[in-house]
Amino acid sequence: MNGRLVHAALPVLDQLEAQISGIDVSVLLCDEKARILQRRVGESALLRSLDELPALPGWGCPEQIVGTNGVGTALVERRPVLIRGPEHFAESLRLHACAGAPIRDPISGRILGVLDLTCLDRIAHPAMLSLVVDAAARIEQRLLEQTSEREQMLLRAFLDATHRAGVLPADLLPSHDRLRLLEKATELISVGHVGMAMVPLSGNRAATLRSFPVDDPGGVSGIAVEAVLDGGPPRYVASSDPGDGTPPAKTGPPSLDAVLKATAPATTPAASAPAVPAEAATDRWLLAVSEPSIGRLALQARERLALLCEAGARIGTTLEVTRTAEELTEVAVPRFADHAAVDVSPDVLRGREPSSLGAGLLRIALATAQRESCLQGVGSLLHLLPSTPQAHCLAMGQPVLESGPDTALEEGEQGVGSVIAVPMRARGVTLGVVSFYRAPHTDAFEDDDVTLAAELVSRAAVCVDNARRYTHEHAMSLELERAAASLKQSLDSQRHFTADASHELRTPLAGLRTQLEEARLHPDETDLADLLDRTLGDVGRLQAIITDLLLLAQIGAIPPSALERVDLARLAESEAARRLGDRHTTHLDLTGEVTVDAVPAQLVRLLSNLVDNAHRHAAGSVTVAVRRVGDQAELTVTDDGPGIPEAERDRVFERFARPDTARGRRQGGTGLGLAIAREIAHAHHGTLHAEEASPHGARFVLRLPLPE
Repeated sequence: MNGRLVHAALPVLDQLEAQISGIDVSVLLCDEKARILQRRVGESALLRSLDELPALPGWGCPEQIVGTNGVGTALVERRPVLIRGPEHFAESLRLHACAGAPIRDPISGRILGVLDLTCLDRIAHPAMLSLVVDAAARIEQRLLEQTSEREQMLLRAFLDATHRAGVLPADLLPSHDRLRLLEKATELISVGHVGMAMVPLSGNRAATLRSFPVDDPGGVSGIAVEAVLDGGPPRYVASSDPGDGTPPAKTGPPSLDAVLKATAPATTPAASAPAVPAEAATDRWLLAVSEPSIGRLALQARERLALLCEAGARIGTTLEVTRTAEELTEVAVPRFADHAAVDVSPDVLRGREPSSLGAGLLRIALATAQRESCLQGVGSLLHLLPSTPQAHCLAMGQPVLESGPDTALEEGEQGVGSVIAVPMRARGVTLGVVSFYRAPHTDAFEDDDVTLAAELVSRAAVCVDNARRYTHEHAMSLELERAAASLKQSLDSQRHFTADASHELRTPLAGLRTQLEEARLHPDETDLADLLDRTLGDVGRLQAIITDLLLLAQIGAIPPSALERVDLARLAESEAARRLGDRHTTHLDLTGEVTVDAVPAQLVRLLSNLVDNAHRHAAGSVTVAVRRVGDQAELTVTDDGPGIPEAERDRVFERFARPDTARGRRQGGTGLGLAIAREIAHAHHGTLHAEEASPHGARFVLRLPLPE
């Protein structure tokens, strides 16, 4: 490959040498590993300076070793560069200026080397970059002309073979069989050396294809493919073929003339092989002749087209972001890359457009062709280092290719052979980045692979964005459904509450009205003192209901400024002391100081409601206990009454609920005490529930979070 590059570059180097004669400028031709192949110097003073560096043929200047320079940097960045003075990393190079331009293979696009112009920095001029780019383009044109010349000679040889020996006739096989043979012939040519393949054909027929190298008298080498039909035994095609099936001595590849003679029809004088019986005869034809690299490129083009077709069929089969990303990696590995990873903003999984990628990327898909991978697994949150290709591609908004043993991966990971990082963009929004990796022992990515990777990601990005938008719309739909259900439940609860409140308020009002009307009709029979006692009792009941309703309406989110540190043990002691004259004794079971952050007045009301309820239903005693349970404070109020059936233990906290006759109005409650207690517990991020007490009775358990 280096000989081909030097051969194409020599006339261009001669022209440059003539142009720079007497000027302190040197021309360096380097290969793809930054090793100097040719050196032309215009002035002896500069020659001595280059010798001291040293910048001699065979000397290498890759960026990984020398640092920033016109040759190594041009290879790494894969574009023309101008490096002047202090921009060089090495101290010894800082007196110089270098302009370098990559030289690419015009057929494959692969970088074959670098052309570099070097001079002292004090005489450097920006026009050096244009000059070296133009010279590199002329070398690439000569490479193309050389390739075209070989292709033309091979084409002439193939047409000559067609005229003298004939190719597979069009009427011998159906078109689909001919296409199958030509596809397999392309694969054999791409290998570049002797190979064989069996190809099944329609009609229970088969063909054996054999490839072998051939040389033209003009010095052009290529690959010929012979087809043997009907499954007959293939024979080595060469001028020294004895015709008895024994292989000839290996004297090197046969010439095209030998191929033409060996593949000539059996009726020509050139066929000296002994006659074979008719039943043993087979059809042997020259199928194809081509240069190995041309066959390889055709095969690669077909494989890439097939990969894109498969990507179009397999990516986007669902409207799930994660599954769509997994489909992309499954298509790419192992046909295109050894590893593939998809990293997106966490907002994408929630259905939102990413506002910024600075918070990190979430890995949602990873596929690998190897048992073990050095990459971080699915679910990892990645913070990209500025030196990684992923960070570069996101910053520039275009794919980035990096190759070499020092290729950076991710934070905390080791290098690989080569990597292509492609930004995943849809509708002008960057969703994340897709990374394709190849191991050091496989072929490195080339420039045309970048185009294929960008096409794969572009197709997948549309599908991922569609899945993201569906996720967003679906989430909004569910939220609207939940809001509608919550609103309906709230309206139903409000309707029931209004009906219950109206009923509770109408009852004492009806009693008041009846008593007053009866007193007006029979004033002589009315005991005024008794009437006042009864009416005042009903008024008090109305006042208690209204007060509780107002309290329920006021309970809600508590601002932090309203919270105070409250000792539950002291709160229980104060409540027990207030009830010294009650019919039942209030016992205390306290285990030391247990404090919470709360609104003191609301906790007093909560405890008072629980103790009131317990006294109404207790047979002999009520117990208030306070203790710590893990990271929570627990306050319990227990009575030894009839207890609460399990099916009713949650219903007792509903407003105006009275599950049994024991909780009737004659007990004196408004029907709102337990409802108020639970609302206060929830407002303080706690819980309140009822359970069975031992051996009988009911226990109400309040749990509140302890202060941090």
